[in-house]
Amino acid sequence: MEETTQASYPLQTREDFAAAGLSNRNQEFMWDVQSQATEAQRNSGLVAQVQSELLAGQKTGQTARQIFGTPQQALGLETKKAQENAPERGYASYGFWPIVVDNALVFFGMFTGMFGLMLLFSGQQMLESNQQNVGSFGLTALVLTAVSGGLFFGAWSMIVAPRQDGSQRSMWFRLAATIVLFGAWFICYMSFAFIPRTFNPILDGWIYLALAALTYFGFRRWRQATGIQGGFLGGSQRRR
Repeated sequence: MEETTQASYPLQTREDFAAAGLSNRNQEFMWDVQSQATEAQRNSGLVAQVQSELLAGQKTGQTARQIFGTPQQALGLETKKAQENAPERGYASYGFWPIVVDNALVFFGMFTGMFGLMLLFSGQQMLESNQQNVGSFGLTALVLTAVSGGLFFGAWSMIVAPRQDGSQRSMWFRLAATIVLFGAWFICYMSFAFIPRTFNPILDGWIYLALAALTYFGFRRWRQATGIQGGFLGGSQRRR
């Protein structure tokens, strides 16, 4: 079998796969791989490599799906492995402004969704109370909260991420930066509530929920376009 990985891979029958020691499911998987493989892929040894790794995986209880995914993914094995073996890209490596936009979308969707539900269930009582903090429910306040949150969290992501040489800033520096930045954001959030209602209208709860839904889809499209992973929703912070 080792010789076939270096030269060509002759077409196998189902009996050949069984004789090689493959389990029934792996036999079916290899049959699909062989059927979909081009002559160049067979001659390059890729199909034989898939079979060899399936046999090795059987010894540790791994299934074909766990090792390769689908037969199509197995035929792209070299590309897939290169991607998996590449160093993990950290959130901060995407740059400051993309991180700002990313987090501003997250915060706007989160606050409009939360405030939309609150207004639906107890909005009338809150508005009649005429408390000063009701101003934080205004549209202008929400936009400013999201933008400032994106800026502060973007700065925090860049500060706490390891330097390009892999070294880490001191724990006390990171802790101080966290307290200062999130404290500043909280102060901004509280101050936005004082914006006059003329410039800070409070919309209906359903409108906020609709904005939250639109923001969610916008966030998904943004992530697909930029390839950003991690961030406020979780993930590595390592810079490249």
